[in-house]
Amino acid sequence: MMRRPATRPDTDRPPGLGFVSHTRNGYTIAELSGDLDIVCVPTLRGQLLGVLRPDASRLVVDLSRVNFCDASGLAVLIGTGRRAKLLGGVLRLVAPTPPVMLVMRITGLHRRLDIFSTVLAATTSPESNQRSPHRVIGKITAKVASPRPAMEHADALDIDELRQATAALLADLDAWYEADPGCRFAPTLHVLARAYARSDHTALTQAACSLVSALTRHPLTHSPAVAAAASRLRRIVEAGRPPVLG
Repeated sequence: MMRRPATRPDTDRPPGLGFVSHTRNGYTIAELSGDLDIVCVPTLRGQLLGVLRPDASRLVVDLSRVNFCDASGLAVLIGTGRRAKLLGGVLRLVAPTPPVMLVMRITGLHRRLDIFSTVLAATTSPESNQRSPHRVIGKITAKVASPRPAMEHADALDIDELRQATAALLADLDAWYEADPGCRFAPTLHVLARAYARSDHTALTQAACSLVSALTRHPLTHSPAVAAAASRLRRIVEAGRPPVLG
Protein backbone atom coordinates (compact mmCIF):
# COMPACT_ATOMS: atom_id res chain seq x y z
CA MET A 1 0.00 0.00 0.00
CA MET A 2 1.39 3.37 -1.05
CA ARG A 3 1.82 5.87 1.74
CA ARG A 4 1.14 9.55 1.21
CA PRO A 5 4.30 11.62 1.65
CA ALA A 6 4.65 13.28 5.01
CA THR A 7 2.92 16.62 5.14
CA ARG A 8 4.04 19.78 6.81
CA PRO A 9 1.14 21.62 8.43
CA ASP A 10 1.87 25.20 9.37
CA THR A 11 0.53 26.22 12.75
CA ASP A 12 1.79 29.82 12.52
CA ARG A 13 -0.78 31.20 10.09
CA PRO A 14 -3.36 33.95 10.09
CA PRO A 15 -7.05 33.04 10.35
CA GLY A 16 -8.51 31.96 7.05
CA LEU A 17 -5.28 30.59 5.56
CA GLY A 18 -4.33 26.93 5.37
CA PHE A 19 -0.89 25.73 4.23
CA VAL A 20 0.37 22.16 3.93
CA SER A 21 3.44 21.06 1.95
CA HIS A 22 4.80 17.71 0.79
CA THR A 23 6.92 16.36 -2.07
CA ARG A 24 6.03 14.41 -5.19
CA ASN A 25 8.03 13.52 -8.31
CA GLY A 26 10.79 15.95 -7.37
CA TYR A 27 8.39 18.84 -6.79
CA THR A 28 7.37 20.52 -3.56
CA ILE A 29 3.58 20.67 -3.43
CA ALA A 30 2.10 23.55 -1.41
CA GLU A 31 -1.62 23.09 -0.76
CA LEU A 32 -3.38 26.33 0.10
CA SER A 33 -6.89 26.68 1.48
CA GLY A 34 -9.08 29.55 2.61
CA ASP A 35 -8.46 33.19 1.72
CA LEU A 36 -5.43 34.34 -0.25
CA ASP A 37 -5.62 38.03 0.57
CA ILE A 38 -3.67 40.96 1.99
CA VAL A 39 -4.04 39.60 5.53
CA CYS A 40 -2.00 36.50 4.76
CA VAL A 41 0.71 38.17 2.64
CA PRO A 42 3.65 38.21 5.13
CA THR A 43 2.99 34.70 6.46
CA LEU A 44 2.36 33.14 3.06
CA ARG A 45 5.47 34.76 1.57
CA GLY A 46 7.56 33.31 4.37
CA GLN A 47 5.94 29.88 4.01
CA LEU A 48 6.49 29.65 0.26
CA LEU A 49 10.04 31.01 0.35
CA GLY A 50 10.73 28.68 3.27
CA VAL A 51 10.15 25.58 1.14
CA LEU A 52 12.31 26.87 -1.75
CA ARG A 53 15.97 25.85 -1.67
CA PRO A 54 18.66 25.37 -4.33
CA ASP A 55 18.06 21.62 -4.12
CA ALA A 56 14.25 22.01 -3.97
CA SER A 57 13.36 24.81 -6.36
CA ARG A 58 10.49 23.19 -8.28
CA LEU A 59 7.29 24.35 -6.62
CA VAL A 60 3.65 23.50 -7.32
CA VAL A 61 0.94 25.56 -5.59
CA ASP A 62 -2.44 23.85 -5.37
CA LEU A 63 -5.20 26.50 -5.38
CA SER A 64 -8.18 24.14 -5.59
CA ARG A 65 -9.35 25.00 -2.05
CA VAL A 66 -8.80 28.76 -2.11
CA ASN A 67 -12.08 30.62 -1.60
CA PHE A 68 -10.93 34.17 -2.27
CA CYS A 69 -7.94 35.95 -3.75
CA ASP A 70 -6.91 39.57 -4.17
CA ALA A 71 -4.07 41.28 -6.03
CA SER A 72 -1.81 41.31 -2.96
CA GLY A 73 -2.17 37.53 -2.66
CA LEU A 74 -1.34 37.04 -6.34
CA ALA A 75 1.70 39.30 -5.96
CA VAL A 76 3.11 36.79 -3.46
CA LEU A 77 2.82 34.05 -6.08
CA ILE A 78 4.57 36.21 -8.69
CA GLY A 79 7.40 36.99 -6.26
CA THR A 80 7.72 33.31 -5.34
CA GLY A 81 7.95 32.45 -9.04
CA ARG A 82 10.83 34.89 -9.47
CA ARG A 83 12.62 33.32 -6.50
CA ALA A 84 12.13 29.82 -7.88
CA LYS A 85 13.54 30.91 -11.23
CA LEU A 86 16.61 32.47 -9.58
CA LEU A 87 17.24 29.12 -7.88
CA GLY A 88 17.02 27.34 -11.23
CA GLY A 89 13.53 26.01 -10.63
CA VAL A 90 9.94 26.73 -11.61
CA LEU A 91 6.56 27.69 -10.14
CA ARG A 92 3.41 25.93 -11.33
CA LEU A 93 -0.17 26.60 -10.23
CA VAL A 94 -2.91 23.98 -10.04
CA ALA A 95 -6.69 24.20 -10.39
CA PRO A 96 -7.44 27.83 -9.50
CA THR A 97 -11.02 28.20 -8.31
CA PRO A 98 -13.38 30.70 -10.02
CA PRO A 99 -12.59 33.58 -7.60
CA VAL A 100 -8.85 33.07 -8.12
CA MET A 101 -9.12 32.71 -11.90
CA LEU A 102 -11.26 35.84 -12.08
CA VAL A 103 -8.61 37.93 -10.30
CA MET A 104 -5.90 36.44 -12.52
CA ARG A 105 -7.82 37.54 -15.59
CA ILE A 106 -8.65 40.98 -14.19
CA THR A 107 -4.97 41.64 -13.43
CA GLY A 108 -3.68 39.87 -16.55
CA LEU A 109 -1.39 37.70 -14.41
CA HIS A 110 -2.76 34.50 -15.96
CA ARG A 111 -0.51 35.34 -18.93
CA ARG A 112 2.59 35.16 -16.72
CA LEU A 113 1.82 31.95 -14.86
CA ASP A 114 1.85 28.26 -15.76
CA ILE A 115 -1.53 26.81 -14.82
CA PHE A 116 -2.34 23.09 -14.69
CA SER A 117 -5.60 21.28 -14.12
CA THR A 118 -4.21 18.68 -11.67
CA VAL A 119 -1.21 18.15 -9.43
CA LEU A 120 -0.37 15.07 -11.48
CA ALA A 121 -0.20 17.12 -14.68
CA ALA A 122 1.92 19.79 -12.96
CA THR A 123 4.44 17.26 -11.66
CA THR A 124 4.75 15.13 -14.80
CA SER A 125 4.62 17.62 -17.69
CA PRO A 126 8.06 18.37 -19.16
CA GLU A 127 9.61 21.72 -18.40
CA SER A 128 10.47 24.09 -21.24
CA ASN A 129 13.41 26.47 -21.22
CA GLN A 130 11.34 29.02 -23.10
CA ARG A 131 7.92 29.27 -21.59
CA SER A 132 5.03 30.48 -23.70
CA PRO A 133 3.43 33.77 -22.51
CA HIS A 134 0.26 31.94 -21.45
CA ARG A 135 0.11 28.24 -20.95
CA VAL A 136 -2.73 26.24 -19.45
CA ILE A 137 -2.04 22.51 -19.28
CA GLY A 138 -5.18 20.40 -19.12
CA LYS A 139 -8.73 21.66 -19.04
CA ILE A 140 -9.70 24.08 -16.29
CA THR A 141 -13.40 23.32 -15.92
CA ALA A 142 -14.27 25.83 -13.19
CA LYS A 143 -16.69 28.48 -14.35
CA VAL A 144 -15.37 32.00 -14.07
CA ALA A 145 -18.13 34.39 -13.12
CA SER A 146 -18.25 37.91 -14.49
CA PRO A 147 -17.76 40.73 -11.99
CA ARG A 148 -21.08 41.87 -10.56
CA PRO A 149 -22.19 45.49 -10.81
CA ALA A 150 -21.24 47.33 -7.63
CA MET A 151 -24.83 48.20 -6.70
CA GLU A 152 -26.43 44.86 -7.57
CA HIS A 153 -26.70 43.81 -3.93
CA ALA A 154 -26.83 47.20 -2.17
CA ASP A 155 -30.03 46.45 -0.28
CA ALA A 156 -28.56 43.22 1.14
CA LEU A 157 -25.69 44.91 2.97
CA ASP A 158 -25.85 45.59 6.70
CA ILE A 159 -25.52 49.40 6.69
CA ASP A 160 -24.76 49.68 10.42
CA GLU A 161 -21.97 47.14 10.12
CA LEU A 162 -20.72 48.82 6.95
CA ARG A 163 -20.58 52.21 8.66
CA GLN A 164 -18.67 50.76 11.62
CA ALA A 165 -16.16 49.12 9.28
CA THR A 166 -15.82 52.34 7.29
CA ALA A 167 -15.24 54.37 10.45
CA ALA A 168 -12.46 52.00 11.49
CA LEU A 169 -10.92 52.20 8.03
CA LEU A 170 -11.01 56.01 7.94
CA ALA A 171 -9.43 56.18 11.40
CA ASP A 172 -6.27 54.63 9.88
CA LEU A 173 -6.38 56.47 6.57
CA ASP A 174 -2.70 57.42 6.80
CA ALA A 175 -1.83 53.70 6.83
CA TRP A 176 -3.70 53.27 3.54
CA TYR A 177 -1.66 56.01 1.88
CA GLU A 178 1.57 54.44 3.18
CA ALA A 179 0.48 51.04 1.84
CA ASP A 180 -0.42 52.59 -1.52
CA PRO A 181 2.53 54.79 -2.60
CA GLY A 182 1.08 55.11 -6.09
CA CYS A 183 -2.19 56.54 -4.65
CA ARG A 184 -4.28 54.20 -6.82
CA PHE A 185 -6.82 53.82 -4.01
CA ALA A 186 -6.98 57.53 -3.17
CA PRO A 187 -10.00 58.47 -5.36
CA THR A 188 -12.09 55.61 -3.98
CA LEU A 189 -11.06 56.40 -0.40
CA HIS A 190 -12.09 60.04 -0.89
CA VAL A 191 -15.50 58.98 -2.20
CA LEU A 192 -15.87 56.59 0.74
CA ALA A 193 -15.03 59.36 3.22
CA ARG A 194 -17.50 61.82 1.65
CA ALA A 195 -20.31 59.25 1.59
CA TYR A 196 -19.67 58.37 5.24
CA ALA A 197 -19.71 62.05 6.28
CA ARG A 198 -22.99 62.67 4.44
CA SER A 199 -24.59 59.44 5.75
CA ASP A 200 -25.36 58.62 2.13
CA HIS A 201 -25.96 54.88 2.40
CA THR A 202 -26.24 54.30 -1.34
CA ALA A 203 -23.00 56.13 -2.09
CA LEU A 204 -21.30 54.43 0.86
CA THR A 205 -22.29 50.99 -0.41
CA GLN A 206 -21.10 51.82 -3.90
CA ALA A 207 -17.78 53.17 -2.64
CA ALA A 208 -17.24 50.11 -0.42
CA CYS A 209 -17.89 47.80 -3.37
CA SER A 210 -15.53 49.86 -5.53
CA LEU A 211 -12.79 49.63 -2.91
CA VAL A 212 -13.19 45.85 -2.61
CA SER A 213 -13.06 45.60 -6.41
CA ALA A 214 -9.87 47.69 -6.47
CA LEU A 215 -8.24 45.24 -4.04
CA THR A 216 -8.52 42.55 -6.72
CA ARG A 217 -6.66 44.72 -9.24
CA HIS A 218 -3.93 46.47 -7.24
CA PRO A 219 -1.64 44.98 -4.60
CA LEU A 220 -0.86 46.95 -1.45
CA THR A 221 2.22 47.10 0.73
CA HIS A 222 1.29 45.05 3.78
CA SER A 223 0.16 46.93 6.86
CA PRO A 224 -1.64 45.24 9.78
CA ALA A 225 -4.15 48.11 10.01
CA VAL A 226 -4.85 48.08 6.27
CA ALA A 227 -5.07 44.30 6.16
CA ALA A 228 -7.60 44.19 9.01
CA ALA A 229 -9.74 46.99 7.56
CA ALA A 230 -9.65 45.58 4.02
CA SER A 231 -10.55 42.08 5.18
CA ARG A 232 -13.44 43.33 7.35
CA LEU A 233 -14.87 45.49 4.56
CA ARG A 234 -14.51 42.72 2.00
CA ARG A 235 -16.34 40.21 4.19
CA ILE A 236 -19.25 42.63 4.69
CA VAL A 237 -19.52 43.20 0.96
CA GLU A 238 -19.23 39.49 0.17
CA ALA A 239 -21.89 38.63 2.77
CA GLY A 240 -24.36 40.80 0.90
CA ARG A 241 -23.78 39.17 -2.45
CA PRO A 242 -26.03 36.38 -3.69
CA PRO A 243 -24.25 33.08 -4.40
CA VAL A 244 -22.90 32.39 -7.87
CA LEU A 245 -24.89 29.58 -9.43
CA GLY A 246 -23.77 27.16 -12.09
